Amino acid sequence: MIDRLDALSGRTVPRETLEKIQLFVAMLLEENAKQNLISSKTVEQVWERHIYDAAQLVTHSTPSERWCDIGSGPGLPGVIIAILGSPIMLIEPRRLRVEFLSRVVEALDLQSAAIFHGKAERCAETFDVITARAVAALPKLFGLASHLAHSGTKWVLPKGQSAKSELDDARRTWQGVFELVPSMTSPDASIVIAQGVKPRGER
Repeated sequence: MIDRLDALSGRTVPRETLEKIQLFVAMLLEENAKQNLISSKTVEQVWERHIYDAAQLVTHSTPSERWCDIGSGPGLPGVIIAILGSPIMLIEPRRLRVEFLSRVVEALDLQSAAIFHGKAERCAETFDVITARAVAALPKLFGLASHLAHSGTKWVLPKGQSAKSELDDARRTWQGVFELVPSMTSPDASIVIAQGVKPRGER
């Protein structure tokens, strides 16, 4: 597991970090029986579909850059990013999921993770890296979260088979530097990397 995490994250993952991830997985699966955090179809592949999938995102940042995870839900990918050493704001509007995230942050002693209980539109901070998983299609996501970005912000957005079509749609109303990076955990998925995102026509 450590070798796989090392390779995917581009960071050296110590034993203590792996133990925190294992504890998070245990808490996630226990909570999933109470509220639907992840699809039941992915429970048996929780490491490949959720943990490793999240770990690969940090290769697109430096450890000191501050992230936000919009619609963090079960803490994917945000909690994994925090465990791997990057500071992050977990943005989540639903109370039960915020309560779960709070228990995770406390149990894992994730001092680099903070929680914002509310919609992304109401968060007034800016971040170095923005991520979101299964929140909205790219054009809508840029619209609801562009105020969280500063001039140097990088968007690191895991997407499935719809990545290219979503990016094509987004380019009609948004401009910036966009790149599609193949996922290292799913042959059908891609990660959209974007910088300088702003409404088309804006200088």
